[in-house]
Amino acid sequence: MVKQLAASARLPLSDPRRSSLDVSWSFSLRRTPGSDELATRMTLAALTTVGGAQAACERIAEATGLACRYVLDYGFARRYRVTVGLDESRCAVSVTDYGYDQPAAPPGGTPEVPTPSYETTRLCQELSECATDGMKLDGIQVHHALDGAVLVRFRAGLPIAPVSPVSPIVSEPPSADDAGPPPVAPDTSRSPGARG
Repeated sequence: MVKQLAASARLPLSDPRRSSLDVSWSFSLRRTPGSDELATRMTLAALTTVGGAQAACERIAEATGLACRYVLDYGFARRYRVTVGLDESRCAVSVTDYGYDQPAAPPGGTPEVPTPSYETTRLCQELSECATDGMKLDGIQVHHALDGAVLVRFRAGLPIAPVSPVSPIVSEPPSADDAGPPPVAPDTSRSPGARG
C-alpha cells in the first residue's frame, strides 16, 4: 500500500492515472493518559473532513485508538506518531514510537518485548473486529524492536460519501406583484447648487 501511495504521488497532476484523492497526515502525541482517545478523535475528524462514510470513519478511528493504546502499553518512548494515508478509497494507518527518544532502559530494567503472544494476538483480533458492514481491515502488522520501540499498522477500505451536486442559485426578476412601489428619486431642488 505504501508503494502504491508513493507511486501515485510521483505522477504529474495532469496524469489521469493519478488518484483524485491522495492525502496523508501525521501527528505526534506525548505518552500521557488519554492521548489514545485524542488520537481517535483527531483521526475521526480528519477522515470525516475528507468525506469518508461516517460508519467507516468511526471504525477506522476506533482501530487507531486501539493501536495507540497498544503502543502506550508496550512502548517506552516519550512520544509516538500516528500517520494516516488515504489513496482513493484505501486508508493506511501507522502508529509507532520508532525514531523517538527511547530511554536507555524502561522503568524496571530490561524491556519486556512481547513476541507473538496473547496480547499481540488479542490486538489483531480486536482490530479485525472493528471492521463491520462490509468494511475490511487487512495488512495488520505488529512489530517490536529490541530497544522497545513498537509499530502497529493496518489498512482499511474507506468509501467516500457521495457528495450531492450543488445547484446554482438562479435569481429571477421579481414579478409585478412582488416589486412594490418604484423607488423615489431624491429631491435635489433645494440643494445648494440648485437654481431658481
